[in-house]
Amino acid sequence: MKNGLKILEALGVISGLLYTWLLIEGMEICWLFALISSGIYLYLCFQKRIYAESLLQVFYLFTAVYGWMHWNETNGIVGSNLSLPLHGLVILSGFGMVVITGFLLKRLTDAATPYVDSFTTVFSVFATLLMINLIPENWLYWIVIDAVSIYLYLKRKLYLTAGLFGLYTLLAIKGTLEWMG
Repeated sequence: MKNGLKILEALGVISGLLYTWLLIEGMEICWLFALISSGIYLYLCFQKRIYAESLLQVFYLFTAVYGWMHWNETNGIVGSNLSLPLHGLVILSGFGMVVITGFLLKRLTDAATPYVDSFTTVFSVFATLLMINLIPENWLYWIVIDAVSIYLYLKRKLYLTAGLFGLYTLLAIKGTLEWMG
């Protein structure tokens, strides 16, 4: 089974990188790779007891479909920036949700790293909503989320995935420069 998980992880890494790269480059096919990657990581995260991240993958499956439909409506044109007060609201409400969900994961499950898992999950939801609506600042959120995710996946011995999130961090920097440039 371990070899099967490693092969799945490698396929998840490849499809995840293709999704992010193609999104930055403005290619609609990116959404197909988002669906593939999310399906693979849903299975992997559940197997590794990263439960909030597992739920996040379900969310990603649905948002990939929405993102694809929204892309067709907007022709993939990057949207406008959000105001600073809105970003403040996102960040404050996000941290409130992290405290609550982290506490619940710690009390109700055998989650390996409940608060880190909650942080990456909560803020990934917000960043994804910004991303699928083509809001340029989504990449700034992803830089932080991806960097924290490296720790999460290293702790669970998903080394290829930790490497993937290292690459995602670099791609998020590239996305920031291209979308906000």
